[in-house]
Amino acid sequence: MAKKKSKNNSKGQKKPALSPYRFMREKARTLPVGKCYIAPPDWLDSGMAHIVVTRVRPSGNLVMASFLVDTFCLGVKDAGYHENMTPSDFEEYLNNYRKGMGLEEISYNEAHNIIYGAMAFAEEGGIKPSKEFDPAGYILEEDTDDIPLIEYDFGKNGKHFLVVNPDRKEMPYYHTLKKNLGDDFEYVMPYGEDVDNEDFEDDDEESPFSDITLKDVKKALDGMLKMKEESDRYPDEKYTYQYPDYPQTLSVKNQFIADELLSPDNYSCLPREVIDRILALPKDEAAQDISNVMLYSIGKTYKGINDDTIESWNNSAIMHSLILLAQLQSDKGLDAVLEIMRQTDEFADYHLGDLTPELLHPALYACGKDNITAIEAYLSQPGLDSYLRSQAPDALAMIIFNQPERRGEIIEVFRRLLNNMVSNLPVQRACDGTFAGFVMSNLMDIDAKELIPEIKATFATDCVNRTIAGDCKNVIKDIELSRGAIHNDEYQIPDIYEQYESLKKFITKPE
Repeated sequence: MAKKKSKNNSKGQKKPALSPYRFMREKARTLPVGKCYIAPPDWLDSGMAHIVVTRVRPSGNLVMASFLVDTFCLGVKDAGYHENMTPSDFEEYLNNYRKGMGLEEISYNEAHNIIYGAMAFAEEGGIKPSKEFDPAGYILEEDTDDIPLIEYDFGKNGKHFLVVNPDRKEMPYYHTLKKNLGDDFEYVMPYGEDVDNEDFEDDDEESPFSDITLKDVKKALDGMLKMKEESDRYPDEKYTYQYPDYPQTLSVKNQFIADELLSPDNYSCLPREVIDRILALPKDEAAQDISNVMLYSIGKTYKGINDDTIESWNNSAIMHSLILLAQLQSDKGLDAVLEIMRQTDEFADYHLGDLTPELLHPALYACGKDNITAIEAYLSQPGLDSYLRSQAPDALAMIIFNQPERRGEIIEVFRRLLNNMVSNLPVQRACDGTFAGFVMSNLMDIDAKELIPEIKATFATDCVNRTIAGDCKNVIKDIELSRGAIHNDEYQIPDIYEQYESLKKFITKPE
């Protein structure tokens, strides 16, 4: 779904999701390889290729890394990555290349051999890959004999061919090539210029490996500053939730459920036999026991998380509970799911990390799809965290994708939500600019043409954070393009066994 953000300010010792850098280094290679692309299609002639490699997360989102490869001389000049990109955002990313230089899908083996082959060729001349290759390069398999070799002709006419642009940033490489290859390479200087010894002064191993200019950097920084200024215009709703008394002792009908969910041995994954045993119970009975475990876990951890005194809660009971409730689809789990959504973002980060959107709104959909009144009551409750609140519109969108005959009913829920926001956004009551931006993303996903007047009225408050889904014009344009069908897979409940198989590969038990 469009533009969902993850929070990275979690507290305490338990963090199921790794930082983006650690995720790339430690877990990216455990995910299945997705599609790969190259631009432009005539890269062999141009000597420059932009290669995109993907891997598929359990949620269906993508890990993506891009590599700017100079096949004539310099190897990997630049690289970047995104550890959790929605398919719709990735499609928009690809469209930029389709429009600009053309794009061609290639096999992983082709991408692998072009990248590593160009790097090896560059290293023959003493040129190392861009420092950005770490950690982006961890999306690639190790360069071993397990990957079938594909021979490509690097260089130009068999030799390293250095192109020096007018800003002369590439001149340090001339010196490196000269030192390692002697005269056995070719180069081209800007028109009317020749090699100048001054270009070699202060040359060292820290030479730049990117063609980014100061103008490019200034432009990027200006863009980041504008985005920050835009976000700062919209204050967050103040968190004022008054916590109830949570159970201090755990009471369940099926003791094995509590034992298994709270067991440190099941931190990353529930054994298949445990899953089968739970799902074989009457669904309401199982959901009630799971809900009791959730409420007990909330009560045992929320205070310590909020005041940063939490001791290690060495289990994944809340994660397992949400996954199981999504499968059971019993309304007996609704109250517990909503109570999770009334907690702070620090609470969600501590127990779920970046898995929050992957696990929370499917559970809310499964437990609440037949109790829209309860979801609307939650949406109208003031003083809650806007990021967790945004999972409720996600659940409503799931109803449209999974029960299309209920579209009219859910559109009216969104209509009431928008009408309420018109008056509540300026005072941040039961909504704020961030939440409004997330709602606009949902409306884009479901092609909510019926709500364009209400969308315009909401944007007219000048309180919608436009860094999330765009401005009013862009949101309406996206809705009118009727691209909602491409989001269908993002709003499905995954197969529980496949989900756990993927999760256990990148959830690490804390020491």
